[in-house]
Amino acid sequence: MAEISEVPGITGSTLELFRLAGLKTVDSLVSLSVEEILGMLDEANTGNEVPGRRPSQDLVRAWQNAGRSVMRKRAEAEAPAAKIVPEENLRAAGIDVSSVPVAKMVEPPPEGNPAPAAKEAPAKPAPTAKQAKAAPQRPSWVKFRQLDAVKNSKVQGERRNRGMSHPGAGHVRLAAAVTIIAPMMSALTAIALFAVLVMDRFYGWEFPWTIALLLLVFPVSLILYLSIGAKARCRLCGQKLFVPRRCRKHERALRSIFGHTFAVARNAMVFGSYRCMLCGVKTRLTD
Repeated sequence: MAEISEVPGITGSTLELFRLAGLKTVDSLVSLSVEEILGMLDEANTGNEVPGRRPSQDLVRAWQNAGRSVMRKRAEAEAPAAKIVPEENLRAAGIDVSSVPVAKMVEPPPEGNPAPAAKEAPAKPAPTAKQAKAAPQRPSWVKFRQLDAVKNSKVQGERRNRGMSHPGAGHVRLAAAVTIIAPMMSALTAIALFAVLVMDRFYGWEFPWTIALLLLVFPVSLILYLSIGAKARCRLCGQKLFVPRRCRKHERALRSIFGHTFAVARNAMVFGSYRCMLCGVKTRLTD
């Protein structure tokens, strides 16, 4: 029986909340309705005070679809190898031996003797002039290519996949902009202050005392990131989008030279869509 932890997106405090609610297997997640699951989660959260956000109905439906996929993969697993059942066991189980169909055993051909050649199919007669005239003629400019011969077919399919929509698209874009701009401003300010210190120390340049106000860039950038950038969450798994995590990322997650978080924030701000680095689901921020 599949555990509830095998469903993508149910991790951390959400997994603990599901287990306290009695939803420990994928079967229990799929068999109940969305309203029943939310009621059980609310009851478990109230009685045990488990920290965590209440998932939405769309998120629970997505988890149920993922759970059905997990159960389908388990059902399609290889069946156990056939075993010889003694005749006494069949009779003890109340099965009539005469009703069991007899299997036909096929022995492999002996080595050294080639397999008999397949019979050649009879040649089709050439079409008559009347049949050739009735057959539709394909234009000479029509060409067909196999799917394997098409280059970048996977990339083209990704471009056509727009992903699910996000209800808080504006907030996610603002959080992505803050996640990118705040570290850049802090880095530029650090470089500028270092240059001012070098010029004042070694070249004797004098600067006004107001240059010290650049130090305020660091706490302001940190406050903006914590209050805006770190609040955006993925619609499917509910995890924070722009907070770095030291865990295994999804196989389809994008990565840049500054890490996965910067790649997600860049795509959300520039291209209007992103792929979550934890669940791998593509989400669009534009209609």
